[in-house]
Amino acid sequence: MEDGENREQLDQPGLAEDEATSERALVPLQVSQVDFYGDRLMAVLVEIGGEHQVLVPLRQFCQYLGVDWASQYQRTKRDEILAREMMSVVITTTLMPVRGQRQSYPALCLPLDLLPGWLFNINPSRVKPEYRERVQRYRGLCYRALWRAFQRGELFPVEEPTIVEASVPAVTPSYDPRVVALSEQIETLSAIVELMQEHKASLLAEAGRVAVVEANQRELLTRTDMISSQLDYVVTLLEGLVGRQETIVGRQETTETKVAKIDERTAHLTPAHAKYVHEMVDRIVQEIDQRSPGSTLNYARVYAQVYGRFKRYFRVAKYDQVADERFEEVKTWLQAELRRVRSGTLPEQESLF
Repeated sequence: MEDGENREQLDQPGLAEDEATSERALVPLQVSQVDFYGDRLMAVLVEIGGEHQVLVPLRQFCQYLGVDWASQYQRTKRDEILAREMMSVVITTTLMPVRGQRQSYPALCLPLDLLPGWLFNINPSRVKPEYRERVQRYRGLCYRALWRAFQRGELFPVEEPTIVEASVPAVTPSYDPRVVALSEQIETLSAIVELMQEHKASLLAEAGRVAVVEANQRELLTRTDMISSQLDYVVTLLEGLVGRQETIVGRQETTETKVAKIDERTAHLTPAHAKYVHEMVDRIVQEIDQRSPGSTLNYARVYAQVYGRFKRYFRVAKYDQVADERFEEVKTWLQAELRRVRSGTLPEQESLF
């Protein structure tokens, strides 16, 4: 019941106190929300000094964690670093205006990278018993969840890079060894193309989001150009293989009338089953992160490795293209992968090329 009340308060600007500082409040470029164990956490993207920065409103955490906002606000002002970095951002709601109610209100925010320090000022032993487990979860996982969502572009979507996809025509089944060999080569190269495209997108997003010096930005763009050149080369090879395959298959008699039409409703995973795969992969990557102390985890690479093994095992180009009738097999594979990571068997670092 308390969770519902908290969400209702977060959605109503009339319930938020006037948090404006002496400085002019910032206007966000984007406002987004992330689901964190059922709590809707808000984050905003602002431009400061010509650079983009992610900020998080603080009051929402007090409401979700059962702590007094006024006391926490005073404690934050007493911290020299947090007080200096705290800033006001105008949040605009979607509620219809009524008498005595505002559509926009200022909210005190901190940069995302200072959120862990602020959360660790909340002592679990000093909150109500029903909030202690939630406080521990926020202290341990909240920053990671927000940062990963930002890295993956889920918080503030950026323009997707142009993806070159080779058109592979549908062919009838064949047992010719040459066709089988070419099909395996095409499937392998297609997987490489997809991984390279994901890697390229990660580099472009990194170049657009991370505040770096000009030299580092040039280095990122150079690496992106190299990936683009390699991608063009692989696509050229792929197109050549497709042409050879069309020549061989064109000599065979068509067997389309002998192949039963696949029910479209079971051709791919349903949205609910695809979401299950996505959540299980997130859990596997979190386990790998927890079992890699003292090292900086390349999340984009680890996600690509886990999805790559999944797609090779089920022989699909994208994870949601597995037939929905194989969902039980998908669940078994993901659960076995999670148990393998929990047992201490971490994935080998695979090369993208």
